[in-house]
Amino acid sequence: MLRPFNCSPPAVKVAFVFFVVCSVAFGQSSPPPLETIKKDVSSVQNAVDQTINTIIPGFGLLQDAKGAYLDGYGIVVNVEVALERPRNPFSGIQTPAEIQKAVNARRKELTEKMSAFLKQKVATLDSIGPAESVAVITNLLNTNPADLPDLPTQIVFSLKKQDAQSGRVNIREYK
Repeated sequence: MLRPFNCSPPAVKVAFVFFVVCSVAFGQSSPPPLETIKKDVSSVQNAVDQTINTIIPGFGLLQDAKGAYLDGYGIVVNVEVALERPRNPFSGIQTPAEIQKAVNARRKELTEKMSAFLKQKVATLDSIGPAESVAVITNLLNTNPADLPDLPTQIVFSLKKQDAQSGRVNIREYK
C-alpha cells in the first residue's frame, strides 16, 4: 500500500529555496576580469572616436566617446556628434539644399562605417559573451534645425557577438 509522502511545509519551502539558489548560483557564469573589461571598453571608445573623425574631421566629434560594461548586456558607448557646422556669417554661405545634401551624405557614411566597425570589432572582444552585445548610442546635435527639421536626435547601433559573423547590425533612429 502506498502512503502519501508526509513532509512539513517548512521543509518543502527550504528544499524549494535550496534548488532555486543552486540553479541561480550555478547557472550564471562569472563576470570577466576587470582588466579585460577596461581594455575592451577603452578599445571600443577609441575606435568609435576614430570612426567619427574619419567621417567628420575637426568639428564633428563634440565629446569623446564614453563607454561602460553592463553585466548581462555587454558594452555600451555614448558619443555626441554634429554632422554639420552651425551657420556662421563669417563662413561660406550654403543653401538649405546644400546643407541637407552634406548631412545626408555624412549620415549615410556614419551608418556604413559604424556598422562595418562593429562587425569587425565585436567578434574580437574578450569581455563579452556570445549572447552579449555592443551598442553605440550616437547623439546627433542639430546645428541647423531650420534646414534639417527631420534630423533624428539619436542613432543607436547594436550588434550581438554571436551575430558578428553574419553582420546583422541593428540600427534605430530616434526623433
